[in-house]
Amino acid sequence: MHTEPVTSTNERTDPLPSPDRARRRRVRTWGLAVPAVIVLVLAGVFVWGELQPKPEGYAAGAAATGDRWVRFTVDATSREEWVLFDFERGEVIAGDLTSPNWDLAFRRTKILTNSGVTNPAGVGGAFDLGEVALDEATPPATAAFEVDRLGGDDEDEPDNPAIGGWYSYSFVRHVVSVKPNTYLVRTGGDLDALVQFDSYYCENEDPGCVTFRYRLVPKVPDGEPARSS
Repeated sequence: MHTEPVTSTNERTDPLPSPDRARRRRVRTWGLAVPAVIVLVLAGVFVWGELQPKPEGYAAGAAATGDRWVRFTVDATSREEWVLFDFERGEVIAGDLTSPNWDLAFRRTKILTNSGVTNPAGVGGAFDLGEVALDEATPPATAAFEVDRLGGDDEDEPDNPAIGGWYSYSFVRHVVSVKPNTYLVRTGGDLDALVQFDSYYCENEDPGCVTFRYRLVPKVPDGEPARSS
């Protein structure tokens, strides 16, 4: 009599994993682990950056006078409102971008002059003298003043190519640092202004307080137009 073999219900009947199947499983595991590690690293870098000390800050509205310059701190913390500054008066003034009696407008890291697309009726502009200390800066005989034009982050916002890049930003430390450049700002008054930025931070380390030093100089006539890149 022929008897069929009995298979235990506890006996494994599935085939053992093949090398290809095991390899695919390891790849899937790494595919999940690597993004998680990247997220953790980025989060750690962000937290580390937030804990780093910020540059020296100043109280909004504070002013000081040196031997050859005046220092002023503008409260540019608003993300919507522009703050207007007049150099000859040495103070923030009321008005909007179409007003005639301001020289620089501030909003966070954005700086505009009273010219070009910002205010077609304005006679302002800016010229970058390069990396030179304010005390050592000498106005040129003529200057190729840049007026505001469309550009900026979205390529459709007013921007001044001479003074708009007054700062640099560290994505690791999350810090806005001022560049060591001095800028010549054409005003609507009888004098122009040499300007150098000192800080972007308030005295409590919050961002948005733009501190600059300036001194007034005789009017500088226009030179050859700046070449477009």
